[in-house]
Amino acid sequence: MAYRVVEITHPAELHVKQGQLVVEQKEGTASIPLEDISLLIAQGPGIRLSTMAQTMIAKHNVMLILMDTNHLPAALSIPMVANTRQARVTARQAALTKSDANRIWKAIVTRKIENQARALSILGLDGAEQVFSYAQNIAPGDPENLEGQAAKVYFQYLRPGLNRREQCPFNSALNYGYAIVRAAIARSLVMAGFVPALGIHHHNQLNAFNLADDMIEPFRPCVDLLVANMECEAERLDSSQRKQLREVLEHAMHYRNRKIQVQSAIEESVSSLQNLMQTGEFEALELPIVMAPEKLPSIRE
Repeated sequence: MAYRVVEITHPAELHVKQGQLVVEQKEGTASIPLEDISLLIAQGPGIRLSTMAQTMIAKHNVMLILMDTNHLPAALSIPMVANTRQARVTARQAALTKSDANRIWKAIVTRKIENQARALSILGLDGAEQVFSYAQNIAPGDPENLEGQAAKVYFQYLRPGLNRREQCPFNSALNYGYAIVRAAIARSLVMAGFVPALGIHHHNQLNAFNLADDMIEPFRPCVDLLVANMECEAERLDSSQRKQLREVLEHAMHYRNRKIQVQSAIEESVSSLQNLMQTGEFEALELPIVMAPEKLPSIRE
């Protein structure tokens, strides 16, 4: 299982040789096995990557993310994974009825709100019971937008006075962490045969990652917990902060009574989505439970 998130922020020449990503910089040369890499992040000027290298990176199912100056994705390169499941999974995804999509969305929103409440409890903040109460009354499709109401309450307890639409260090850290998780989810969806543009609840015609934006919701509190414990005062994230946020995929979640990495929980959740589309048991979506930040050792599979 690929598990490493590699970030390149200084001028470099990137090559692929004998299954290794070779990074040549003024300070020296480093090699990383492509089979170990799940996400490759490039940010800043002077980073050169040939089309042949990009092709080899994609063939190893590595997602390439190009970041802008605000540490937000400007472009994502998704591997084109061909497998025996792809046509079948895509057909079932495209045939999903509105009623079934609403039942799936209810499960996603319920777990997201439950995880937000748990995050407040883990941090020792007020508001957990109030936020959790929203999860008890969600109807299929969430027609009353209890997700949005819960989020408004949640963020005011998480960071009093926070406006999620404004540019500030706290929001920058959240957005960077969300971008890492979103990219990991998009990669897992493609590898499972899904079309990320075809969402369950999100249907923006200009968004190539609607399904990833659906599936990310229960995972957002994992990022929130990390950012809440960070010093977010400087205008830009420093390298140490970005490293902390990249490691979100290595932290722990509860899934089916097991403690596993966020990366593994993503893959298990995508597999659960795939299974329910095959069986038609749309209430059977299994999603992870957030827990206090704890970095688990990386295990290669």
